Amino acid sequence: MSFLNLEYLPIVIIVIAIFWFLTVRVEKKYYQWIKVHWFYKQSLVGRVASVLYFIGFSLLLMGLLDLRGPETRVMGKSADQKTVVLIDASASMLSEDVRPNRFKKATLLAKHFIKKAVGHQISVVVFSDGQKRIVPFTKDVDLVEARLNTLEGLDLDRGGTGLSMALQESIQYFVNSEQRPFGNVLIITDAEETDGGLKLDVPEGISVAVVGVGTAKGAPIPIRNNRGVFKGNKKYKGETVISKLDEQYLKQLGEEIKHFKYWVASSYSLPTEDILSFFNRTFKTKQSEDDFRIRPVLANYLLVPGMIFLVFAFLLKNARSFTLMSLLLCSMNLFGQEKKEPVKNETIIELENKFAQNKLNEQGQKKLASELLKQGFAKEASNLYEEVLPDSVTPNSLTEMFNLGAAQFKAQNIKEGMNTYTELLEYLDNNPSSENKAMANKVKLNMLKAIQAQTSQQKKKEKQNKNKQNKDGKKKENDQNGGQSKDKGESGESKDNKEQDKGQDDKDSKDDQGNKDQDQEEKENEKYSAGKKNKEKMPSILKQLLSDDNQLQKKVIDADTVKGKSREKKDW
Repeated sequence: MSFLNLEYLPIVIIVIAIFWFLTVRVEKKYYQWIKVHWFYKQSLVGRVASVLYFIGFSLLLMGLLDLRGPETRVMGKSADQKTVVLIDASASMLSEDVRPNRFKKATLLAKHFIKKAVGHQISVVVFSDGQKRIVPFTKDVDLVEARLNTLEGLDLDRGGTGLSMALQESIQYFVNSEQRPFGNVLIITDAEETDGGLKLDVPEGISVAVVGVGTAKGAPIPIRNNRGVFKGNKKYKGETVISKLDEQYLKQLGEEIKHFKYWVASSYSLPTEDILSFFNRTFKTKQSEDDFRIRPVLANYLLVPGMIFLVFAFLLKNARSFTLMSLLLCSMNLFGQEKKEPVKNETIIELENKFAQNKLNEQGQKKLASELLKQGFAKEASNLYEEVLPDSVTPNSLTEMFNLGAAQFKAQNIKEGMNTYTELLEYLDNNPSSENKAMANKVKLNMLKAIQAQTSQQKKKEKQNKNKQNKDGKKKENDQNGGQSKDKGESGESKDNKEQDKGQDDKDSKDDQGNKDQDQEEKENEKYSAGKKNKEKMPSILKQLLSDDNQLQKKVIDADTVKGKSREKKDW
């Protein structure tokens, strides 16, 4: 063991010596004065506290010299995964054999993957004839999503699919950022290679996952203007082009890449979880270990004892005060009441784990929502019921609809709860039976309780507003009365004239006060209504800000990847 900043040792020793000299001198003079005036000597406990204080202070100063242990070797592993997302922006991605079309499906897949890829540094690249990186490696999900939103206005009328070239160029991003290429590449494309392909050289540290968007049957490529009006299908040499997913080309890619896997995405499938598990599995097998030489920090061997000595010195010097304070704190803890928050039981935790793994059927999801409602998680229960239950009331969903309304009431969503119960009452009234009548009575009772709770809250708010208005009015009255009394004291008129003027002034002051109170109430009502309008306008303002941000991103980011081609070559 040795100090890393040993050159400062003489300074530390001098500071410790000065501190000890001043401490002893001050304490000696202090207790001499105490002995003369109060006949009290320094106790043994006080002396021990002073020694402990000095030792603790000295250890903290020595800790500043940075005590280190002998040099050792450790093995460190790389941390974050780096993933490049390649999105096909060729004209064939406008085909609508996958809803709404291949390109919109590709951007949706990219957004879904980015939100789920926790611990990944994401870079987004758009390619067709060439490629452009619109987002460098980052963990800022909001930035990536904003850049992806700019692709909605991208013109895809022309542009081929240079898939192999885009993949080979994307590998250079890993080479530039790390000594050894190590990371993932996710390609979302229809795999309709139009540039003939290149011989790939993908390092072993790179995992490649491809999501094929499209169908083997294929579809024409619709061409629309900026307003979305259909102009016709794309044609090549006078014939309508039919774009098809080339799954055979994906299999050929797998033969050239060691860590490779592909999926075919239909209109209703999102293979995000499978892609992440593939990346995580290969990441663990490829994770490399590096050799580092370090000197472990041992300053805690000085800092921790130093703090302990200082604490003991403080306790010994202030034992009586500390004892009283601890008794007060204990009494506060004994008599204080803490609000207990709801805790999820084992059943809820088990069902949530199954739900996260997509292993929970519809009946299990209803059970999970019921358990959440019982344990006090009303908002989560209402959200889950809304996802599971059908749009209209059915004989098999009566109990769940009743629970949905109760959960909405508990979550303070009174309006939604009223709509749910109104729909349920209509069904119960149209299908009379003994069980339905009993449930209808319960529904009406819950609605009545919700209305009463809402009215009581409104009354409390109105009372608070009235109290504030009354306080403001009283303050103004006191100020005005004070000013009037001063004016009366300064007047030098006769008694009769004073009495007449006083009566007239009282009438005028009352009229003025009434007018001022009315003006004050009108101003407060205007402020309250203005505040309400501002609150109502907030969502629209947020929407406007988001649209402005998207427009700004479109101006800043140029995602055009189309290069000029002769008419004899494919441009889709």
